[in-house]
Amino acid sequence: MRKFLFENVTNGGAIPGFHQLQEKYLGNVYLREKEALRKRLAKKPVAVIFDEAPDVEGRCVLNILIAPLEKDESGRILAYLPDTVFLEQCNHSTVSVSVVKCLQEYYIANEDVIVFDTDNAAYMKKAYTAALQSLFPNSLHVTCMAHIMNLIGDAFRRPFDQLNAFMLSFSQMFYHAGSRKRRYLQFMSGKHPTRQKATMAPNPCATRWNSWFSAVQYHSEHFKLYKEFIEMEIKVCGSSAPQSVERLHEMLQNEDMAQRLQVQLSIMADKSECILQLLDIFQSRKPITTKVFDYFEDLQMNFTANKELQYESCAEHFEGLDVHHAAKTHILNLVHLAYSNAEEKLTKYMSEGQPAINFLREVRVFDPRYISFMEDSVSGYTHIPGFSAVPNDEFDAYFQRLGPAALKASAYGVVDLDVFWDELLERLPFLSALAKRYKDVIVNSADAERSNSLYKLVLSSRRRSITNSNLKALVFLYHNQRLTSGVFERDELKIDCGSDSEDEVEDSLDT
Repeated sequence: MRKFLFENVTNGGAIPGFHQLQEKYLGNVYLREKEALRKRLAKKPVAVIFDEAPDVEGRCVLNILIAPLEKDESGRILAYLPDTVFLEQCNHSTVSVSVVKCLQEYYIANEDVIVFDTDNAAYMKKAYTAALQSLFPNSLHVTCMAHIMNLIGDAFRRPFDQLNAFMLSFSQMFYHAGSRKRRYLQFMSGKHPTRQKATMAPNPCATRWNSWFSAVQYHSEHFKLYKEFIEMEIKVCGSSAPQSVERLHEMLQNEDMAQRLQVQLSIMADKSECILQLLDIFQSRKPITTKVFDYFEDLQMNFTANKELQYESCAEHFEGLDVHHAAKTHILNLVHLAYSNAEEKLTKYMSEGQPAINFLREVRVFDPRYISFMEDSVSGYTHIPGFSAVPNDEFDAYFQRLGPAALKASAYGVVDLDVFWDELLERLPFLSALAKRYKDVIVNSADAERSNSLYKLVLSSRRRSITNSNLKALVFLYHNQRLTSGVFERDELKIDCGSDSEDEVEDSLDT
């Protein structure tokens, strides 16, 4: 430590001020790590991920990430943060210029850029179509699949106004109420003595993916205990009970309303499982490119079946409850509307809403499991860059012999695509190279959302006296060192995604 202080701090025998480390040490570390990252990205096919968010200073901050399309030992593809850009104006022009400058600074060749991943904002789409598409001929534009699933989830839950009001009041009951939280945790621990530790209900926050459905599952499990706890709170608080507690007390004392809430929670907890699973899958760093289109088709069939057979699919949730016929009909109509909304939203993104949907449909050809119902000629694959140049003899050999043989020899019909295409490099050099290039394309921008969250930890309302250059260096080091240290494995699915409402996303800014 003494050696470090003497080398990096003026009057190194004394405890340094933070500004000395920032002025002398931070810049050197940043430049060294930046050069190391430049070497790590050199001559590799990459995905480029970028997203904009406001900071506490009111600026537009664009985080640009680059992910070499190669898996680590755990099968993940890691996205590094090379640059944070402070934009005077945020539009398609400033975004595209910033992205191009970043790629040039890191010596990324235009032909090595395989995919651009963004959210669904209109200006992000225009940045690609108006500028990036012509500069990067081998590239695709994929709008974040996790973001799309979140929008589908929002459409699905929107009809349940009564349920939303209940969950909002439940969360508000604990705002700035530490003693109430303690009483609640003690109460829940007493009801479940065998469990390790009682937990608070997830806060159904609009800016955190999964949170609403996670809250529904929690409330569905514990709903029968709430009436007793609220009655205890009314006695404790007396006339000073907050409005949220009074609203909950009114809801739960009304037996008819309590039963309707219980049924709705039970239905939503059950029916949201598929949405939660896909949200987790689409946020993961493990590539799922060849499976995405099938996930969407399965989800579409799920929505259609549940919409048409809502009574049959929900009957078990009414068992043991004396719900009036009118209330039952109303709940089933809400379920039908929820599935209709979600199906409409999904249909939009299975067409023009997702610019890469045709690529995602065709890229399944690189997985032998799908070739039996794929086009059997090279001309059938017009949305995979470079596929038209695949020699017919290579394609026929794969389609007619090598693919079916690998599938037949595999365990449970699952082929390790990395091993499969590596083994065919000599026999099918062109097709194998193309498969290795596009089969693991990143289909989400979740890492950009993670970088936005990290940025907010570095620059917060309580910590604002940082220069732009130091801020950029700190965010760069914080994000990239978390990747190399493996910290990301603990918080991979914890994403604060900013604002996700449909209206805001469709605007030129998504916040």
